[in-house]
Amino acid sequence: MEMHLNHQPFLAMKNGTKKIEIRLNDNKRSKLKVGDKITFTDLETKQELITTVLKLEVFPTFKDLFQKYSGSIIGSPEEETVAELDRENTEIYSREKEKKFGALAIEIEKDQ
Repeated sequence: MEMHLNHQPFLAMKNGTKKIEIRLNDNKRSKLKVGDKITFTDLETKQELITTVLKLEVFPTFKDLFQKYSGSIIGSPEEETVAELDRENTEIYSREKEKKFGALAIEIEKDQ
């Protein structure tokens, strides 16, 4: 599977601090399975990073997800609150889509 990332989260994933990718659990992502490969492409540099899915967790809302995962493990500042993360996420995914599909935490490991 292929996914795109903004430059900063891509670098955080590349350097190993971002270990969980947050996505809408839409039709594409709901097909993911543990052991699948995901190729992430940096939207700025077009550089690619191949990863392996270690774990998948579905949550009813992003707020629920952020209550479990926040900070550098998801590529966000440590001091960012659940409310801030949730508000920022609405700029990417609408509440309607969130309600329809739910949120997905994808734990990944960089391939060597």
